[in-house]
Amino acid sequence: ALPIFMQTWVGKGKATSSFMKSNYSEHSQCHLKNPVDLFQPGHFVKICAPMVRYSKLAFRTLVRKYRCDLCYTPMIVAADFVKSVKARDSEFTTSEGDHPLIVQFAARESQTLADAACIASPFADGVDLNCGCPQRWALTEGYGACLINKPDLVKDMVRQVRNQVENPTFSVSIKIRIHDDITRTVDLCRKAEAAGVSWITVHGRSVEERHQPVHYDAIKIIKESMSIPVVANGDIRSLKEAETACELTRADRKS
Repeated sequence: ALPIFMQTWVGKGKATSSFMKSNYSEHSQCHLKNPVDLFQPGHFVKICAPMVRYSKLAFRTLVRKYRCDLCYTPMIVAADFVKSVKARDSEFTTSEGDHPLIVQFAARESQTLADAACIASPFADGVDLNCGCPQRWALTEGYGACLINKPDLVKDMVRQVRNQVENPTFSVSIKIRIHDDITRTVDLCRKAEAAGVSWITVHGRSVEERHQPVHYDAIKIIKESMSIPVVANGDIRSLKEAETACELTRADRKS
């Protein structure tokens, strides 16, 4: 079996083309799927997590052949995506068979994320706000894991995407890390849920942790506090590990 980095949720054609030079027609754009429909009770959703340099079209096409249900792009800086045609062409490539697809953005301003989501919405099935990247450059720029300490901003970013993307089935999700005080993480998740987030992916480590064991107990607490799907993430490199993580967290699926 092909080893892929996975995440799982816990639950009660044509030639490829670059984004702006796509051969998509209006008919092609109608074949987008509602990714929320994947999260059905008893259904084990296999998700290929966003990975720097790896999660581009060729890799997504490969893992879909191994029955991966949902794929993400690598993280894309939303401000560059909005401002630069060159950035859009180089960072986002897709095809008709590349669905359901989530575009993951790094953003620090609500309107910038909403603008990026509106641009991507005809060609993808949803967007994901990265609130989990622990890299120093991201934290310095106000992206990634520093957002877990700004729950009101995250709430507004989710709300603005919800309000401005016209497609009602377009998903908006977030990926987070956990706080040392798990009640703060639960508060963040509840605020995102109130704003209309579709699901939440939880990497079961704090911002400071790198290779320490994943806190699956923390993911379970978050899952038990939410009524929307929760996706477990961290150290899941095989289908067996995904199944184990699902059992430990009662999450909807793993990545």
